Amino acid sequence: MILITGATGNVGSALTARLAADGVPVRAMTRSPGKATFPTGVEVVAGDFDKPETLPAALAGVDRVFVVPPGYGPEGPVQEAALVAASREAGVRHLVKLSTSGVGFGATDPLTSGHRAGEQVIRESGLGWTVLRPGTFMVYLHGYADTIAKERTMYVTEGDPVSAMIHPRDIGAVAAEVLTGSGHEGRAYTLTGGEALSPQRQGEIIGQVLGQEVAVVERTAAETQAEFDRLGWGGPRLAALLELKRQSAAWDWHVSDSVERITGTAPLPLRTWVDENIHIFG
Repeated sequence: MILITGATGNVGSALTARLAADGVPVRAMTRSPGKATFPTGVEVVAGDFDKPETLPAALAGVDRVFVVPPGYGPEGPVQEAALVAASREAGVRHLVKLSTSGVGFGATDPLTSGHRAGEQVIRESGLGWTVLRPGTFMVYLHGYADTIAKERTMYVTEGDPVSAMIHPRDIGAVAAEVLTGSGHEGRAYTLTGGEALSPQRQGEIIGQVLGQEVAVVERTAAETQAEFDRLGWGGPRLAALLELKRQSAAWDWHVSDSVERITGTAPLPLRTWVDENIHIFG
C-alpha cells in the first residue's frame, strides 16, 4: 500500500490518479476526507501532520509514502519528524519527499531552507528515501490569470527568471515510477520541463491559445510588492516567495533529463498546460 500525503494538491492529485489508473493500491491522506474527491479505488483516510496521533491509522499497512508537508515554520521540519517517527513504528520501507530544485543549487531563501532541513530529516530517518526536486510549476501562471483575463496583460517583476517550468503531471509520473519501481533509493532528482522559457515567451504561448496578444509588462520589485500589499497578499510567505524567485534566476533555466530518463516519456510542454487551463485566462 502506498500513502499519498498532500493528496489534494497539484502533484498529489496527479500522482493519486496515476497510481489508481495503474491499479496500484493507494491511500490518500487529507485533513478533510468529506470534502475531497478521488478516483474510484482510492482509499481515503483522515490525517494531519500537525496532529501526530492521526498518523498511525493513516500509515497502517503502508510500505511506501509520498511526503508533502504543508509548510515550514520557524520551529523547523517538525512535520517530517512526526511522520518519520510514525513511519518507523508502522514498518514503512521507503519515503519519497517532494522538495524543490533550489536545494540542489544552494539557494538560501526561507522556502528552500525549509525543504533542505526537511530533506535532512528524511535522509536521516533510517528508512529508504528518495527526494524529488522540481523547479517552477506551470501552475505558477495562475498568478497572472486575473490581469490577463481583464487586460490581456501579464505583469512580471523585473529580473523574473527564464524557467524550465514543469507540469505537475510529470512530477506525478516520476513519483509513480519511484514509488512502484526499484533502484531509486538514496537518490535526489532535479525535475524540469523540456524547455526554458522567458516570461515573454510564456505570455506569447498564452496569447497563441487565446487567439489574442498578451502584453508582458515588467515592474520593479518595489512596484510588485506595492501591488501585492494593495491586494492584501503581503506577509512573510510572500516575501519568501519573492526571494526564491530572485535567487532562482541563477538556475531555473537549467533543463534536466530526469523526467524522460525515469518515465520514458518527454516532459509535457507549456502549451499543454495552457490548453488545459485556458479558461482561467478569460
